[in-house]
Amino acid sequence: MINFKKIELTDIPVLKAYFSAYPSRQCDRSAGATAMWRDYFENSFAVIDGTIIFSSRFKDEVCFSFPIGKNVNGAFDALEAHCKELGIPLVFCSVNKAELPLLDERFGKISANADRDWFDYLYEKEAMLNLSGRKYGTPRNHINKFKKLYTDWSFEPISGDNIPELIEFTKNFTFGADKDESAMLELQMCMEVLEKYNAYAMQGGALRVGKKIIAYSIGETVGDTLFSHIEKADISYAGAYQMLTNQFLHMYAEGDDVKYVNREEDCGDEGLRKSKLSYHPVELIEKNTVFIERND
Repeated sequence: MINFKKIELTDIPVLKAYFSAYPSRQCDRSAGATAMWRDYFENSFAVIDGTIIFSSRFKDEVCFSFPIGKNVNGAFDALEAHCKELGIPLVFCSVNKAELPLLDERFGKISANADRDWFDYLYEKEAMLNLSGRKYGTPRNHINKFKKLYTDWSFEPISGDNIPELIEFTKNFTFGADKDESAMLELQMCMEVLEKYNAYAMQGGALRVGKKIIAYSIGETVGDTLFSHIEKADISYAGAYQMLTNQFLHMYAEGDDVKYVNREEDCGDEGLRKSKLSYHPVELIEKNTVFIERND
C-alpha cells in the first residue's frame, strides 16, 4: 500500500521541484494551487522511484493524479496494487486530453468524464498584455475608465511592508463570503497565503488608489506559463479587476520566458465565466475524471 503524506507548506519546495522539472500549463500542476487547496480536496502525495503521485477527493471520490516523473508505469503498477489492497476503484482526476490515450493504452478500458466548470482558461500572454483590436474592446475600455477616474493609482509588489494592509483589506472586504461556503473557504485560503507568504514563495502585486489598497493578485510561474491563483478587488472602483489583471501581467509576464497566462477555472459561476471569456482564451484546458475498469 502506498503511504500518502498530507501536504504541508514545508512540502512546497518538493512540489515545485517536480512541477518545474515536468512543466504543465494546467493549474493543478502548480505548487501554489496544490497547496492552497490541500484541505478542500484532501490533497496528499507520495514519491515512488522519482515519480510523484497525488491523492485527492473530488466529488466524494478518492482519486489520483496522473503520475509526474521518470517512472510513470511503475507508479501505475503501485496505484493498481494500492487500490486493490484497499478495495477501492482506481480513479484519476484532472486528466488532460493528451493523457487520455496514455491511460487507455495502459489500462485498456477507461471511462472519462469532462466537467466544463473545471476547465482552465489559458491565454496568450502578448494578447492579454496589449489588448489590441476590437475583440478586446471591453477589458480595454474598463482599464481606460479606471485610469481616467483614479489618476493617483499605483501598483506595487507584495512584500512584508504591505502584507499587514492586505490582511486588513481581506478581513474587511468579504467578497460575499458571508453568503457562500466556498467563498468563505476561499477567503480563508487568501488569508493563509498572505500570512505565510514566504512559505508559499509566489509572486504578488497590490493595486492602490491614493494610499488605499483596493485589489491584489497572487500567482506563480511554471515553465512558460504565469498562473494567477488569487484575484481580489473592491468592485466599487470601476475597472478594478481589469486594471489588476493588466498590471499583474506587466509586473510578472513581460519577459520572453512567459508565453501563456492561466487564470484557472470558473467553477460554474456565470459572471466569472463571462468575464474570463471576454479575454478570449486561446484554449480551455479540458480536465477529466477517469474511471479504470478492473479486470479481477
